[in-house]
Amino acid sequence: FDLDYNTFETVKLNSRCAFGQTLNMKPYMLEGLEEAEQGAQGPSPMETEDANNSVDVNISPAGKDEDYEYKLAGVLVHAGVAQGGHYYSFIKDRNPGSEEKWYRFDDEDVTPFDPAAIETECFGGKVK
Repeated sequence: FDLDYNTFETVKLNSRCAFGQTLNMKPYMLEGLEEAEQGAQGPSPMETEDANNSVDVNISPAGKDEDYEYKLAGVLVHAGVAQGGHYYSFIKDRNPGSEEKWYRFDDEDVTPFDPAAIETECFGGKVK
C-alpha cells in the first residue's frame, strides 16, 4: 500500500512481484557476503593453492549451500483495494508423500490448487 499525497488516500500497489519455488539466502548472509568478497580478492586463508594453481576450499558442513535453501510453502494474496478487500492463501501440503499437493484456503473453503497457476494467481500486475 502507498499514500497518494494529492488526495491523502491509501492506494493499493498492484505491481507484479514474481518469485520462484526456492530461495537461496546465502548471498544475503554473512558467510555468503564473505565468500563473494574473498572471490573478488583471491584465495583466503581457508583456501590452499597447489602447484597446478587449483584451489581447494575447506568448507565446514555448516557452510553448505543447502543450509541456506528455502522452499516455498505458501502465498498470501490480497484481493480488493486499500480501503477494503479480502485475504486468502495458497498452502503447500507438508505431510510426507504429498509434497506436490497445494490447497487454496479462503475462509471456510479449502480446495485443491494447481501449483502451475501460482504465476497467474499470485504474481499480480500485468504479464509481459
